[in-house]
Amino acid sequence: MLLGALAVLALPAPAFASADQVINDCARDGKLDGKYSNSELRRARNNLPADLDEYSDCRDVIGAAIKGGSDKGIGAGSPGIAATDPPAEAAAQTQDQTDLAELASGKGPTPSVDVGGTNLAPDSSGFFSVGGAANEVPLPLLLALILLLLFALASGLAALRERVPALASMPFLSKIPTPRVPFLNRRR
Repeated sequence: MLLGALAVLALPAPAFASADQVINDCARDGKLDGKYSNSELRRARNNLPADLDEYSDCRDVIGAAIKGGSDKGIGAGSPGIAATDPPAEAAAQTQDQTDLAELASGKGPTPSVDVGGTNLAPDSSGFFSVGGAANEVPLPLLLALILLLLFALASGLAALRERVPALASMPFLSKIPTPRVPFLNRRR
């Protein structure tokens, strides 16, 4: 009995991968290079770190290895619908193209989305149009810009009238009062 126990301990242990090994394998290059059982793949998929889940396709790679069966646990994807039923896939693609052409031409039904029990569909009420929404300046900002422009023109004309004496004799500029600022009235 003692000899049997020593023999069992001397045999190499079978190589069982853990969920961490599956995750590291997928994170390294985006595919599974080792052979993993479906239970290991499921544990890895259920314990995928949030950043790896969000910024990689490891969930899809591991899921494809699970769907592929235990003999395809090396990251091979499932055959999918195209390999199992080519006529159904061709019919679905044709229907998608027809639906897209109808939507583009405006002949098809108006698409709608159910949001919280309310059916939302695009309409032509003019409440929101892409052309009208672009580059609108709010009225208070527009008025402030116009006042700023008028002030800049008036002060520029007053400065020109001060610097160029011929402009002072023009009738429309003679009505603009000359500002009495001490540092502007100095003569050199």
